[in-house]
Amino acid sequence: MSFKIRNTIVLAVVFVVITGGGLFYWMYYQPKQLKAAETEIAAIERELVDFPQTLSQVEELTNRLADTKRRYDSRSKEIPPFDITSQTYAYMSKGIDEAGYSRDNEFVRFNMTFEGTRNFGAYGFNVYQLTEGEAAFENLYKFIYYLENGSRLYKVNWVNFETHEAVNPDTRETRKWIAFQMELHAYFTSIPELHTSLVAKSLTFTQSPFDPFNPIILQTVATEPPEDELDVKALDVRAVLPGKAFVLHKGELIVLHLGDKVWRGFVSRISPSESKVEFTLNEGGITRKVEKKMVFEKATQKR
Repeated sequence: MSFKIRNTIVLAVVFVVITGGGLFYWMYYQPKQLKAAETEIAAIERELVDFPQTLSQVEELTNRLADTKRRYDSRSKEIPPFDITSQTYAYMSKGIDEAGYSRDNEFVRFNMTFEGTRNFGAYGFNVYQLTEGEAAFENLYKFIYYLENGSRLYKVNWVNFETHEAVNPDTRETRKWIAFQMELHAYFTSIPELHTSLVAKSLTFTQSPFDPFNPIILQTVATEPPEDELDVKALDVRAVLPGKAFVLHKGELIVLHLGDKVWRGFVSRISPSESKVEFTLNEGGITRKVEKKMVFEKATQKR
């Protein structure tokens, strides 16, 4: 075989091999790679479409985690592993002391009874009924504020209020107080992390708000004044001069001026020309004016 024919055969074989390999790559291997690439591109496009939503979810979860951690670190409640009646009574006794005394030198008082335990696995609470409770509004406000904002976790499940009035036999002033009943839940938990709190601290009480139970007009008022008060009904005007009046009260001659205090009011006007004295009285929310005039006795002629 000549060298030329042999070279032609070799080239033909090389051509066939290259052509076959090219056809195999173009018709079989390349379409497979192209399909895989298109599938990967489609998956990347879907991920790109979902990326803003995924980013939003990640941001939301991050903020929720930060908020949860902030609230956990700033919690001021200590939830004990158990609750017993004596423990709760001691805590509420401290709340009574914190509430202080009213103007009538009275404190928050009530009867406490244990109603049972509600257990929910990792946590639970004891139920207490506070009955026959009595307190002035300001002191009751401070007591409830202490229960809700103190270091222990308590929940006022329900509460009933009823206003009462009575005349103080010593001062003759109308005493006002609130009768209340309350159901209280004292919580406990088996989660050790909740047993203590690093930020739990003593309370700083705020000023109590306007008393919504304070009546504009009292239903119960005294009919007789205290011994040391000047009762307008028992006054007799003896003389009226500019700016002052002489009155007789229980056998004692007293000089009154404008603005002088009497029981439930004050001297609001002195009129020498009319020989009278005017008093402005506030009788349990009802304001009225009372005038007292000089009484001249008619002279009798003897025949």
